Order: sequence, then structure tokens, then C-alpha cells
Amino acid sequence: MKVERADLLVVGSGPGGAMTAVVAAEAGRDVLVVEEGAHWPLRSAPSFSLAEMDQKYRNGGLNVTFGGTSITYLEGRCVGGGSEINAALYHRPLASTLADWRDRTDIADFEPDSLVPHFEAVERDCEVHMLPQGNGPASALLQRGAGAMGWSTKEIARFWSYEGEGPRAGLLDGRRSMSVTLVPRASRAGARLSPDTRVIRLLRNGRRVSGALVERTDSEGRPERVTIEARDVFVCAGAVQTPRLLRRSGFTHNVGDTLQLHPMIRVTARFREEMNDPAWGVPTEQVDEFKPALTLGCSYSSVPHLALWMGAELGNKRAQLRDWKRTGIFYVAAVGTGVGKIRDLPLLNEPLVRLPLTSADLARLGEGLLRLGQLLFAAGAVELSNPVEGGKAIRTVADLEALAKALPQGKMAVSTIHLFSSVPMGRNEALTATDSYGRVHGTENLYVNDASLFPASPAVNPQGTVLALARRNVQRWVG
Repeated sequence: MKVERADLLVVGSGPGGAMTAVVAAEAGRDVLVVEEGAHWPLRSAPSFSLAEMDQKYRNGGLNVTFGGTSITYLEGRCVGGGSEINAALYHRPLASTLADWRDRTDIADFEPDSLVPHFEAVERDCEVHMLPQGNGPASALLQRGAGAMGWSTKEIARFWSYEGEGPRAGLLDGRRSMSVTLVPRASRAGARLSPDTRVIRLLRNGRRVSGALVERTDSEGRPERVTIEARDVFVCAGAVQTPRLLRRSGFTHNVGDTLQLHPMIRVTARFREEMNDPAWGVPTEQVDEFKPALTLGCSYSSVPHLALWMGAELGNKRAQLRDWKRTGIFYVAAVGTGVGKIRDLPLLNEPLVRLPLTSADLARLGEGLLRLGQLLFAAGAVELSNPVEGGKAIRTVADLEALAKALPQGKMAVSTIHLFSSVPMGRNEALTATDSYGRVHGTENLYVNDASLFPASPAVNPQGTVLALARRNVQRWVG
């Protein structure tokens, strides 16, 4: 069997893996990054298109949790991971959130102020910016509705470059994902990248991991298995794939038993005026009146996405979609209270993810749906789609109030793009799977460095936090 070697093996090239690779490579370490997905150029397909879903999403985006209500979740499966497909919104979590994490699982050296330099480095190195030319029509509508209700909103920064000429320069092609920022930088520092490479299992030798057995395609298109020997291994494959690989390799203590996520409900809203202009990209305004428990906002509203979230209750979709310029997709995202488990199904080569949508989650989503509908009607909406299967279109606040009081289990389209907390970190070994810097308990050289480490919800888009924590942890490893 072919053997390759590296000082450091990094599994996954998303935000956690890319940051791990660049810090280690720039410190002079011999780094090999393996990525299960392909290496697609950033603009290989239009953003949020079906072609992009086929290229860069795991299973084309069709991943679901099992429970009373199935939750569709999205994972990137390409070089750059989730940073290639998400909305690229950037947040720092509240200091109170970080302090709660520290106390919850006894994380060492985790004062919120100590993380500020890492967030500042992320903002600089990944080019986090606000819109330079004002917000688009969908965001303006959200502001108008919130203003009528007396609620506050906030523009959210993005991993985005707006350089170029004209009033809309960079709006659609300025994404600063890992494939155009940290991955090339790591390569310039000497890191090697191996896409289309699936890790079958980690190779365990007592308290140490000697490397990994991987599968990829050789130069003649035939599958081949390769042993990668490494002094240290960082697993950065995401909140589902990281615990799945660890458990498959025999590491099970508090691994894959505490998955959490942000459940989200989307509705379409039709207005009398034109408000949908995809040239503005993802709207960046959010209602922050009810944070951290609830976030209200607007999604990218291309015609295929409208068709997906419009629901059958609006009748003739083809006729409705002719009015797409007056229709947008809006969402409510909640901090979930359910805790799920992840197990590997080796015969199917798929994970089994079980996570209940609790009664508290349903109540919180119902409250969020009511507030979102109030805002949209205040902004001039004439009709909302119904997120409940078979439900009638919503045309009044009274219709909305009745629905929001009793959202039914199992009959709603619930989704998420934020998953975390499946391999939590900290010194309290009764609650955690790794130490305060991501080293798996009971091992000498195996680390986790992605959203799996979060002790609980960040209550915001997690990508910025993943990058900052990954930088903190790998700097500690470097020395």
C-alpha cells in the first residue's frame, strides 16, 4: 500500500481546517490537508444555484435529522467547506456567550477579552466588510417593517470584498471564502492539498494516532487506498462529519452525543411593490430586537429558491413565480434547545443524526414566526406562504396568530445551516470530549478544531467564531 508522510495531517479544508493549515504551515510545519470534496473554483457555478448544490453540497443539500420533526441541514463538501456555500455573514458572539461557555465546561484560558486578537485577525485576513454603498431593497423593506413595529435592526458584516467599479461592484462575486483566502495562503507557505480524498479511519496506536487510512482516485481514475503517516492529526470536518470519523475510529467518549443547531423556518412574502433584486446578493440586514434567542432576516430569493420555499398552498406556482420581483424569502432562526446524537452507518456510508425539535423549540419558532409576519405585514406584505404542510396561505395577522400558537410536530419545513457542539471542549471531562484546546481526551496527538468544539450555541452565524477559536487552538499547538 502506498504511504505518504507529514508532520501534521489536517482532515477538512473548511474554516477550521483552513485556519489550522495556514497557521501551522506559516510556522514551518509540514502540513497535508485532505478534503473529501473536489476543488472547484469559487465561480464554477452561480451562487445558490442548483449547479452549485450539485458541485459543492453534500448529497446535493438533502441531509436530514430524524426526530418528531425532520430538519434539513446543509453541509459543504468541497475545498473551503461551508464557507463556499453559506451567506458569508460575520458575527462576533456576545462576551456573555463566551463567558457562559467558559463556565459551563471549565475552559482554561478563555476570558472573552483574550479572544479579541483572534477575531481581529480573522476580520483582517478574511476581509470582513460592510456594504460600502448602502443596503438593497429587501433589507430596506425589513428595516421599514421593523421601524413600524418599533424594533431595532442591524446590518451584518460579511466575508466579502466590494472592490471594483460601479455602484454594485463586488456584490455577487466578492465572496472571501477559504478557497480564495486561507487555503491559497497555506499553499504558498508549503501546505499540500489533497482533494477528492476520503478518510476511512484514523490509525490508532494506544494513546497516539499514527495517521489515517484514506481512499482517493489515482491518475488513471481507479480508486486507491493510501496510508498517511503523521506526527499529529487535526480533524476539522464539521459538526457531523468530525464525530462520525472519530467514532468510526474508536474515539467515543462524549463524541457525537451533544449535537445542537439553530432551527430555521422560512416563508415567502408577496408585496405590491418590486423588492426582489438578486443583483444585491444575500440581504445583510437582520432584526436584532429579540437576539440572542431569535433572529429575523431575509434570504437570497432567486426563482429556484422561491419555488422551493413557496409551498403547495399558494396554488399555481408557475403563475406565482411570474411575480417573483414582488416576492422574497424571509426567515426566523432560533437558538435550539434539542440535543442530538450522531452515529456512523458504515454499510450505507452515511451518518445517522437524531435530534428532537422540543416543545420549547416549537414555542420559540412560533413566537418568531408571529413577529416575522407582523413585521412583513407592517412593511406591506399582502400574502405569506404557510410553513405547515397543507396549510392555507396567510393573509392577515389573525391567521398568523392562530398558526403561531400551535406549530405541529412533523408537518413543517424546518432547516438549518448552523450545526455545532458535537465534540465539546473543556476541562470537565464528564461533559467534554476534548481539553480546552481541542486535544481529544485520552490521546496525545489527536485534535479537533471546528464548530464541534462549541460547548453550546453561539447564538449567531458561527463561521467567525470557528475561525477565531481555530486560530487560538493551533497557535497553542505550534508552540
